[in-house]
Amino acid sequence: MKIQLDRLNDLEITIHNRLLKESQENPSLTITEAAKLTEVSPSKVSKLVKKMGFSGYKEYSRFLTGKELVKQKKLNSEFARIKEFIENFDESTVDYLADLIQQSGKILLFGYGPTNFCMEYFEYKLNFTLNKNVIRVSQPSLIPDLLTKDSLLLIFSVAGKFANFDPLFEEAKKHQAKSLLVMEELNTNLSLDASEIIFLTKSHQDEHLKSHEKTRTILLMYIEEVIRKLMQEDLRE
Repeated sequence: MKIQLDRLNDLEITIHNRLLKESQENPSLTITEAAKLTEVSPSKVSKLVKKMGFSGYKEYSRFLTGKELVKQKKLNSEFARIKEFIENFDESTVDYLADLIQQSGKILLFGYGPTNFCMEYFEYKLNFTLNKNVIRVSQPSLIPDLLTKDSLLLIFSVAGKFANFDPLFEEAKKHQAKSLLVMEELNTNLSLDASEIIFLTKSHQDEHLKSHEKTRTILLMYIEEVIRKLMQEDLRE
């Protein structure tokens, strides 16, 4: 919401200042009382508050008395998930992944479907942050030939319900490479003995959504935190 005092003329500014002062002593001032006090009509007061950007006199009155303008609206499911993620964010997962990246000579990034675009962004940020061999892999079939002993195979996924990760992590194990799966949603059905898993949230997106319809917002937020951590470590060095 933008409160636009600069749109008021001299008379309107005078009215506003008078009501602002009066509201400190009389916080329950009605629009009729406000009009009488400033010697204008109630419709004039109503036009004034709307000109300033308020929905009506009630909202304007709450502003004058320093109250919350509106009650908190119920967040839609996506905003609620992001809010829950921020409030319960485990910073140690960022530290752990940042350490793994620092210890590895080669970082392989992979994700199925739209998640691979997140990996493209991650690759871009890592290449500007670190002096390392960072490769975003476009197809899972390319991963075995790229793995080396000093590699970190890093795979991101939203729910892990539409792909089989086991063969990829088995390949990493064969090459004595480190591997990690970063999952947005908690999925207790996963049992990857050859890899470690980080779950970013305990929440789930709408079960009716197909993989390509789900958002990658939380994955990108996590990527930004990892990059921030790596940049901090780089500055300390």
